Amino acid sequence: MSYVIVPEVEALILKALESRVGDALKTTKAIIGIAYDEGDKHSFRSPLDDRKLGIVYRTDPEGRWQVTDRAALDEWLLSKDWFVQETVRIAPGRQYEALAVLAEHAPHLLEEVREIRAGAVAEVLTACGQESRAVAPGVEWVRPKGVLTVTPDKGAGAAIEAMHAAGLITWDGRPAIEAPEETAS
Repeated sequence: MSYVIVPEVEALILKALESRVGDALKTTKAIIGIAYDEGDKHSFRSPLDDRKLGIVYRTDPEGRWQVTDRAALDEWLLSKDWFVQETVRIAPGRQYEALAVLAEHAPHLLEEVREIRAGAVAEVLTACGQESRAVAPGVEWVRPKGVLTVTPDKGAGAAIEAMHAAGLITWDGRPAIEAPEETAS
């Protein structure tokens, strides 16, 4: 009996396989990722013919100054006049007149508004970088964890097909495990 696989069925099969292989890759990366520190890099070759399969490595990202406690930083910024912008909102051209009248006749209606001016946080982060230390509370040096990367070589597909044909791996790339021989007692 022969079967005809229409392209749509092939697409469904490939999509299902992509999902299974993707899940298996996530699991495998989680298992092997434990052994890789930032900057570790290893090349791997086929056990059949020594063709390069690819590399596995964990990136080693640079750290950076980052706001980790915005409330603490805002409190500190507001305590420093050079980071504060004071604004009063009164009709254009009438500010001085209005403030003078309020100050003389109704000072209880006035309140000082202190806001962190635009660019203040960026200035603090720049200062941290220049001084190589936290210059304000709420700012810390943060070094993100490296990302485990698996990069197959250009010729890995042919090498993997050969490993499959030789029975070293199953269709999903897992090692083919032989059953242990039974010992006669």
